[in-house]
Amino acid sequence: MRIALRLLSMPALAAVSVAVSGCGFTPLYAQQGLTAKLSQIAIETPQTRTGYFLEQELRNGLGQSDDRPLYRLTVKLNENHYQVGYRVDDTATRSELTDNVTYTLKDTTSNKVLLTKTFTETVTYNVTSSPFTGIVSQQDAQERVAASAARKIQTAVALYFHDARTQ
Repeated sequence: MRIALRLLSMPALAAVSVAVSGCGFTPLYAQQGLTAKLSQIAIETPQTRTGYFLEQELRNGLGQSDDRPLYRLTVKLNENHYQVGYRVDDTATRSELTDNVTYTLKDTTSNKVLLTKTFTETVTYNVTSSPFTGIVSQQDAQERVAASAARKIQTAVALYFHDARTQ
């Protein structure tokens, strides 16, 4: 029975792969020159702890080179902390960190805006009675929100360059 199902699924897989290849789908990693464009982006982030983590994630993800940048990515963060869980004595047990992220990609030679987007990223973390543990939890939340925001920004910028080449 299992062999018969495998034999029947083989032609179906072949048909799907032929259909996808005919629709013009091109994976990001297959495009020539995409990595070079991504490495030519200068990054500007706010001078905050979350901004620092975001800048580090973007530098690592985009592979920034030391050459003269062709593009400038400016990221703005509006960070808010909310207490969301409470004990009987009205002290917080959980907090929520919400960042409203706005980023703009510009061509440095023409100063033309190529891409601008806004999104919200939220993470939660535990609040304890120990000050040290609370600081570590908050810093971990800032690292997590920065990593998640950086992935979204990197993906959007890579897709922009990928789509711009195919148009």
